[in-house]
Amino acid sequence: MKKIYIISAALTTAAIIAFLCAAPHLIRTTILSENNVSYEQPVPSIAGGRILSQQFVPQYEMIKNIEIYINALSCSRAQGYLHISISGPDTGIAYENQLALSELPEYGMTSIADDITVIPGSTYTLSLEAVDTADDGPAISFYPTMIAANTEEQGRKLTYGGLPLADSVLRASFRYSVPLAPINYLAYCFFIAFVILFCAERLKK
Repeated sequence: MKKIYIISAALTTAAIIAFLCAAPHLIRTTILSENNVSYEQPVPSIAGGRILSQQFVPQYEMIKNIEIYINALSCSRAQGYLHISISGPDTGIAYENQLALSELPEYGMTSIADDITVIPGSTYTLSLEAVDTADDGPAISFYPTMIAANTEEQGRKLTYGGLPLADSVLRASFRYSVPLAPINYLAYCFFIAFVILFCAERLKK
């Protein structure tokens, strides 16, 4: 009987160590950061070199996705694409993608970037430009800083065509993927220990 308990204790220890090593990568939760409710103003177009750039400071290491409000009702979506880039403080381009205008919804919050690893607390710049469009491209919404800035955009610059948009922030949401709180891992560890000890008791009979 003693041998069973020794084996079960060893298995429990090994299982808990393996779980604690793998869990932060496999078992995660989502945190959403978004603007407060406010009135919006649209940038009329972002085509032909009129780049819209928003500085932001991420709160966590893994950005699951970034969404912005796009209104494509007044533009042609027959051709062209939205070029998205995120540049870091020292690492250059941290993310780059192209989203075909034909894939855009007529209007609404639209995911433009996914699964980005960043350095929390560092300043990044999100840049948007419509390229090879049939007209001036879609409109992008922004909010007044004092009313609606989320944590990432607070005190950061929004520029359009190289010129600052004073007291304004991009209408955007940042969704993060983060590990669970330590208390949750403790609960999982107790569960693992219970299951192994329960099986050991069953084998003893």
